[in-house]
Amino acid sequence: MKWLLAGAMLLALPAMAKEGDTFRPFVSLGYFYDSNLFRLDENESPGTQRDDRYALLSAGANVDWKPGRQQVVANLTKTLIRYDQNTFLDFEGDDMQATWNWRLGNRLSGNLGAAKSTSQSSFGDIGQVNNQVDRERRYGRAEWEFHPRWRIGGGLETTDNTNSAPSQQSQNVQQQVQDVALSYRTPKGSTLRAQVRRVDADFPNQQLLRFVFPFFVEVADNSFKQTEYNLLGDWRLSGKLTLRGQAGWVDRQYKNELKDDLGGAAILSDRQDFSGFTGRVSADWYATGKTLLSVAVYREPGGATDINASSLLKTGTSVNGVWLMREKWRLNLGATYENRDFKGDPGTTQLQRNDDTVGSSLSVTYTPHRAVAIDLGARAGSRDSNFTGEDYSFHSLFANVRADF
Repeated sequence: MKWLLAGAMLLALPAMAKEGDTFRPFVSLGYFYDSNLFRLDENESPGTQRDDRYALLSAGANVDWKPGRQQVVANLTKTLIRYDQNTFLDFEGDDMQATWNWRLGNRLSGNLGAAKSTSQSSFGDIGQVNNQVDRERRYGRAEWEFHPRWRIGGGLETTDNTNSAPSQQSQNVQQQVQDVALSYRTPKGSTLRAQVRRVDADFPNQQLLRFVFPFFVEVADNSFKQTEYNLLGDWRLSGKLTLRGQAGWVDRQYKNELKDDLGGAAILSDRQDFSGFTGRVSADWYATGKTLLSVAVYREPGGATDINASSLLKTGTSVNGVWLMREKWRLNLGATYENRDFKGDPGTTQLQRNDDTVGSSLSVTYTPHRAVAIDLGARAGSRDSNFTGEDYSFHSLFANVRADF
C-alpha cells in the first residue's frame, strides 16, 4: 500500500522534537491482529470472517502557543485504517480541536474552544456495522479567584453526535451541559470542589423496540434531563501518592414524548427514570522512582441501547502499572473489570440483561530517541452475559511506531 510506504518513510526521518516547541508535527504507524474483530459469540454468525489484521496510520500536528499570559492549544489528526479481510470497514477519520486558555488580570481565568471529529464505532457495541460518528463540540468556562484559596466558576458545553449507519440513527443526540462549582485549595495543595451539573440530552430519532401486529410499532424516547450534585477532590497525600475522587447524586428524568412524525402508528414505551449514588475514585502511587501504579473504581450511569432497557448502570475497576525497566525500556500492564446492569422499564416481565466484561493488556515501549517510541504488545478480553449470544472472547497483538518531529 502506497500510504503505508509513505508512513514508513516519514518514520525513518530523524525526529527533532524539543521541549517548548510551539508547533510539533507527528506521525504514527501501527499494525494490529484481532482474533474476534466483531466480538461475536462462539456460535454466532458462522460464515463471518472473525479474525482480521489491519493497519492504522495517523499523522497530524500539535500547537502550544503562549503569547504573554494567554495560551492557545490546538491539535489536528488524520487517521487511515485499512483491513486485510473486511475491506468494507476501511475508514478515514479526523480529529480537530482548539482551546484558548485565557486569563484576565490575576483573578479571572477560563477557556474557550471547539472540537470536531469523525470516528468509527466500536464493533463490540454494534456488531458488524461500519458506523461513523461525526461529533461537534463547543465549550467555555470562566472562574473567579475571589480569595487566595477560594474560587467560583461555571461552564457551558454543547455536543452534537450524528451516526452514519441507519441502525444507529436513534443514537443521534444534541446535548447541552451546564455546571457551577465552588473550589477550595488547601495549604498543602489539595483541591476540594462542590459542583451542581445539569445535562439536557435530546435524541431526535426515537428508538424502535418492536413491531406490533398488524400496523403499529413500539418506540422509546431516549431524551432526558439530568441533574447532578457532586463533591470532587484531588488530594496529595504524600510525594508518592495522589488520590482523586468524585461522589454525588444523579437524578435522570426521561422526557417520554412521542415525536409528531410518527403519527398514530406508534406506541410509546416510557423509559424509567434513574436516581442514585454515583462515584469514581482513582489513585496514582509512585512506589519507586521507576514504577507507577494507578487504580480506579467507579459506579456511574450510561446510555442504554438494549431494546428492553431504559438505563444502564456501570460498575467497575481498573489497574494499570508502569515499570521503567531500563533507561529506554518501559513495561506497561493493565487489567479492567466492568459490570453493566441494564435497568428495565416498569411492568417489564422479560429478563433484563446483565454483563460482566474483563480485559488485560501487556506491552513494552522502547524509545531509541526522545521523540520516537516503539510499542509491542498484546490484549485479551471476554464478556459473560445472562443473554444467550452476547458472550465473547478475543485476543489481539499490535506493533506501533510514533515519531514527533
